[in-house]
Amino acid sequence: MFFQEANQENKLSNIRSTQKKTAKNMSNRTNYQQMPNKSAENSTHANISEAYSLSLCELQQMERAMEQLKQDLKASESRFRNVIEKNGDGIAIVNKLGLVCFANPSAEALFNCKAEELLGQAFFGNLVVEASACDIEMDTDMIPQVGKTEAAGTRVVQTEVEAIRKQKANAVVEMRVVETEWEGEMAYLATLRDITDRKRAEEMLWLYDRAIAATSTGVTIYDATHPEHLIIYCNPAFENMTGYRRQEIIGKNDRFLHGSDTDPAAVEIIRQALQTQSECKVILKNYRKDGTVFWNCFSLSPVRDRMGQLTHFIGVQRDITERKQAEEALHNSEAQSREQAAQLAATLKQLKATNSQLVQSEKMSSLGLLLAGVAHEINNPVSFIYGNLSHLTNYTQDLFHHLELYQQHYPNPVAEIQQEREENDLDFLEEDLPKILSSMSIGVERICQIVQSLRNFSRHDDSEMKAVNLHEGIDSTLLILNHRLKGSGEKPPIQIVKQYGNLPPVECFAGPINQVFMNILSNAIDALEEANSRKNCQEILENPSQIRIGTEVIGNNFVEIKIADNGPGITEQVKQQIFDTFFTTKPIGKGTGMGLSISYQIIVERHKGELYCNSELGKGTEFTIKIPIAP
Repeated sequence: MFFQEANQENKLSNIRSTQKKTAKNMSNRTNYQQMPNKSAENSTHANISEAYSLSLCELQQMERAMEQLKQDLKASESRFRNVIEKNGDGIAIVNKLGLVCFANPSAEALFNCKAEELLGQAFFGNLVVEASACDIEMDTDMIPQVGKTEAAGTRVVQTEVEAIRKQKANAVVEMRVVETEWEGEMAYLATLRDITDRKRAEEMLWLYDRAIAATSTGVTIYDATHPEHLIIYCNPAFENMTGYRRQEIIGKNDRFLHGSDTDPAAVEIIRQALQTQSECKVILKNYRKDGTVFWNCFSLSPVRDRMGQLTHFIGVQRDITERKQAEEALHNSEAQSREQAAQLAATLKQLKATNSQLVQSEKMSSLGLLLAGVAHEINNPVSFIYGNLSHLTNYTQDLFHHLELYQQHYPNPVAEIQQEREENDLDFLEEDLPKILSSMSIGVERICQIVQSLRNFSRHDDSEMKAVNLHEGIDSTLLILNHRLKGSGEKPPIQIVKQYGNLPPVECFAGPINQVFMNILSNAIDALEEANSRKNCQEILENPSQIRIGTEVIGNNFVEIKIADNGPGITEQVKQQIFDTFFTTKPIGKGTGMGLSISYQIIVERHKGELYCNSELGKGTEFTIKIPIAP
């Protein structure tokens, strides 16, 4: 074998010494046999016997030593072969010509073939490739020397080669070559370790490192075992992002990027993630080395070893300053757009309200013109009738006086006249006709009052303010609404309670003010009619519908008109919206939501007054109008 232990060499030396001693003894025995005399022969026989006994003992010792040597050698060879065969590294013995003389099982697995196929092959060039195939001498420089053993003259070289494998992809191998002996000749012992996976892992690690270095996203690694979680790695992108160099970053906590206005809530989220060893993602306002601000989208992830123990934290930072600026600009733009949209909506609403008010005003103006025209047309024939009623009364009295004279002087008329008198009942006519004429006179006076009220309500000379008697406007409105106030059948009338104060003439636009009275009184009547629709006759009689109208002077500058009903009242929510344009609580087709809105505009905007509502559910509603006596 090519390895021998030191004690075995000592045993071989002892055996050789014993053999020499035996040969010497045998030579001495021969010399004794050639002696001529008897005494010499006797002495010789004694010496021979003694030498024979001694040689026999030495031979027995030598046999035992040889046997022990064989056993030791066999055990040594067994141990060596066991080590060689069970070694995880491939082992090949190559002779001086570069041919394989021996290969262990690991070498078989490495080259994916049996040892018989490897034996005799050129090791350098056919099985492992590093340079051109050639005979390998220990003195050549083909494999660079990386170390030496302590034994003199023994060189150890180590390098990486590519193993040519049968029917498999080549493997990267770390090869260690040392000079040895094989079957009495100089040979090379090559130890082969497959490092393909390690090289791939190293290559992947190198790629990962290059990828992290090339990415534009900042990456930092923190020592999780340190209480301050110090930074132990940062990539170039993090340096570029912050303006700090690597030597200024390593060994620090990333709090050095924070400022006084960094969000404490975000910092607390990071602190909680570090304590609970969990992930988190926050957006922070950070500061570069030059003091400029950048927004950092920071993600933190824990890293654990195979035992589950926390070892590191990985931080990923992305500079989202441009995105934040874009979001802020978008937010401002959206806010501005919302503001513009709100303004446009308000303008549109105002235009709609103005249009509706114009339409309503036009309707009222048309109604006023219509009423004025009707009043004018009615006034002419009524005036004619009213002017002739007095003459008709006088003429009737004269006729009856003439008949009385006939009756006095001709008490016994002819039968035909007497029959005509009885048929016409002249006595009844004489009594009833004056009553009819009186009633007609009263009716004509009432028509004149109505015409006057229509004229007062339909005033369309709104171009300038004039001193107006507000009581006349209220009365004119009530007269127009009289058909809704008086009862019909089982429906009792709505009581009007007037509590007029002593009001001076008020400088105002009479037509619009009358329109306000009309809107408020109409709403009061609607509320009372709606409440009565849910009551029976007895309940209505016990609590009759009533509208109270009161006026008084407030201080020296304002007059106050209160119009209250004892209807169902309204909720606080409705009261908050009651003057909004198009807001109505009435069913579709019965209200437009414009009446009170226009009334508010007339009182507040045109007359610089006040209009407000007080109401409580179940206790009725009261509208208060305050307008200045003089502008």
